[in-house]
Amino acid sequence: MLTQDTENPTYRLNNLEPEKLDFSLESLKHIDDYLESISDKPPEENDYLRVVLRVGAYVGEVMRKQKANYHWVSHEEASKLSDLVAEWEPSIATAGILWAGKDSFSFPLGKVCKYLENGREDSLYFFAKVLLEK
Repeated sequence: MLTQDTENPTYRLNNLEPEKLDFSLESLKHIDDYLESISDKPPEENDYLRVVLRVGAYVGEVMRKQKANYHWVSHEEASKLSDLVAEWEPSIATAGILWAGKDSFSFPLGKVCKYLENGREDSLYFFAKVLLEK
């Protein structure tokens, strides 16, 4: 959906190069570049939701393909697995959570939200690289 939904395209889709999105860790550098390229006029409302959901799902799938023990869970499911997650209000940032067993949770959608707020200091490439090295 990141690059192929023509009915409701991803915000500023022309800034994405589909051939660079091969689900490799290195492809997240292109995702960082894409988010940086839209920072001059950040998405609002539905465009914001689409960017967070689609980019976050892509990041999560990159991580899952690199490390098979990651599994997607909803906020509701994660709340049953962790009292800490249960304390958080459901939001777009916690709509999809990667779980790697016990208390090991990652929040790719939340990290996209942080990137949109703070810029490159919240690199998705770095986020995934660090978590995959654990």
